[in-house]
Amino acid sequence: SGIQPHRLFYLFGSIYFGVFVSIALLLMHPQYGLENQQPSPYRILGWVSYCGIESFGSVMVSLFWSFTNSNFSLKEAKASYGVMVAAGQIGSILGPTIVNIYSEKWEQGLAKLYLLGATCMLMLQF
Repeated sequence: SGIQPHRLFYLFGSIYFGVFVSIALLLMHPQYGLENQQPSPYRILGWVSYCGIESFGSVMVSLFWSFTNSNFSLKEAKASYGVMVAAGQIGSILGPTIVNIYSEKWEQGLAKLYLLGATCMLMLQF
């Protein structure tokens, strides 16, 4: 395609920033969020959240490696890809641990963690 990988990465990063902020704000809403404990087939926020997280894991990882491959030489890649993968593995361990701890300790913890994730997506843009 004619679109450069880094532009796609920034575009989708901005989209996921919007998705995660929207989910966070809806989680804080008394009618649509976590305060409402009434079961209803119209409460689809959990499904939206699931699809957002799962598509993020597929789309952004692919775009990251496309972006990385277009910016690193073979020599640089051999020297740094192992560190990147190791950092990703550490993040995949620490991320759920942090969510598990702080989602219960903070008031509106899960929503705040979504906002934290959205902020991280915004920081990738700079």
